[in-house]
Amino acid sequence: MHYGMMRDGKAGDGSLEPLAIGKMKILIIGTLGAGKTTLARTLSGETGFPYISIDGCRIRYSDGTIVGEETAWDYFLEACSDPSPAILEFSGMGPYASQVRDALLSSKMPVAIIWIDFPHDLCIERASKRESIVPAPYVWAPIGYSVPAIHSGIEVAWEGIWSFESSFHARRMTFSRDALSTEVYKRVESYLPGITPERAY
Repeated sequence: MHYGMMRDGKAGDGSLEPLAIGKMKILIIGTLGAGKTTLARTLSGETGFPYISIDGCRIRYSDGTIVGEETAWDYFLEACSDPSPAILEFSGMGPYASQVRDALLSSKMPVAIIWIDFPHDLCIERASKRESIVPAPYVWAPIGYSVPAIHSGIEVAWEGIWSFESSFHARRMTFSRDALSTEVYKRVESYLPGITPERAY
């Protein structure tokens, strides 16, 4: 298998200047409805880096069984460990978080971890409007419970995994309820070029 086959992203629409940054892995994390996918797809379009998300892997490779879920994660972890640039997306917490960290480290590439953090009420509102169904071997909890629960899990992983790993460029970006997606992108855009790669690629 090769992760280049799993690209979820699409080209930029030309409304933004191409983002010139060094080759790296960029992992976007956050709770449901935080805008991870919007940001990740925009970054993919403007950098030319492929975009791979765990939900994209689930849709492509999972049949809703435990085996299917494991297969989806195998593909996502391969994308994380592949020694080429990519925009990656998952919640940032849960039983696979440490495996994602290890896979990113094994890529031998510079890694940026960006936590997009919006108020819970907005995330619940956004997530409640979703119509797509992602196959999974478990029953999804109500959105009103899942959003804060995932956020709490990210806080734990942030301290113990993402910001703890000294070779990662980890940045938590908190936004107000009325922040537009363009504001999110511009803050990320201003941060990424300042990263000095610490690994050869």
